[in-house]
Amino acid sequence: MSESATPRVHIVGAGLIGASVGIGLSADGWAVTIEDVNDESARVARAIGAGGVLGDESPELVVVAAPPSVAPAVVQQALRAWADAVVTDVASVKQPIADAATAVDASRYVGSHPMAGREISGATAAQGDLFKARPWVVCPGQASEHAVSLVTRVARTLQGDVVVMDAAAHDAAVARVSHAPQVAASAVAAALGPLRHDDVALAGQGLRDVTRIAASHPAMWADIARLNRESLEVTLDHIIGDLEDVREADDIGEALTDLMERGRLEVARIPGKHGGPTRDWVPITVIVPDEPGQLLKLLSDAAAVGVNVEDITIEHSPRQPVGLTTLHVLPERAQDLLRALTSHQWEIASP
Repeated sequence: MSESATPRVHIVGAGLIGASVGIGLSADGWAVTIEDVNDESARVARAIGAGGVLGDESPELVVVAAPPSVAPAVVQQALRAWADAVVTDVASVKQPIADAATAVDASRYVGSHPMAGREISGATAAQGDLFKARPWVVCPGQASEHAVSLVTRVARTLQGDVVVMDAAAHDAAVARVSHAPQVAASAVAAALGPLRHDDVALAGQGLRDVTRIAASHPAMWADIARLNRESLEVTLDHIIGDLEDVREADDIGEALTDLMERGRLEVARIPGKHGGPTRDWVPITVIVPDEPGQLLKLLSDAAAVGVNVEDITIEHSPRQPVGLTTLHVLPERAQDLLRALTSHQWEIASP
């Protein structure tokens, strides 16, 4: 196969990620087929352009997009079924799958993890541009140069930001940046259990921010936790240790201050928009009537003076006919935005 030719790709798993890969590659002219243990899921994926039906011609690349709990076994099956094909997977835990692949043929297996998703699942939620500008981890392991090149080409075709990592290092990292945050968010949300409805109604934006991902469906996360148990336990021990230090300190205020200061230092390392450095944006909070079209009008008024909104947060009390919308802008544009919003009769809650 020449470097310019596109390989025949077969996708095993027609959920959100598998179907999105299929749509993106098909749109770029690749020959793609897709299957799923659920015939209806496969039918829907094919109907929306995620690929066709596998015929007699063997694939050159197999993408395993099966649930994490079965991904190791499916990767082994793919390596055995197509003896000349490169096999990759898109699961969020890599070392256990790499270990399973080694038992068959490590030279044809490349672990990968596109760090993208949506709040809804299934082929009907698939998008061909789902991976654009998102990190796509590639774990070469013992794979051949050809195999690594092929999987990397898929990621770049789908406009992912390729990051090459060792499988074990990947698992340790995602335990801290993805898996533990899910556990922590769910724990904070579960702690609301003893509160009455009126008590929960006191919630502000801070609670909403911390618990947003607590609405995730648990089945997939249970599989991830089982596969990445060792790294997740290490991370949870770290978090629990910090919390116990606060709880048991003679001066709880001093202990909390220490934890918060360390947290402030570390949160500054989280990449900002488009993967760039974090910026010291200026928040401008506006009181917005809870009426159709008001939020669109607010953003239109900001755009009319050429101010780009870098981020936006919305807080709404169930007892109030208004909401608080905070626009985060670059410091040098904050005064321009304040003047524009004031001239359009917007009420500013806090500049």
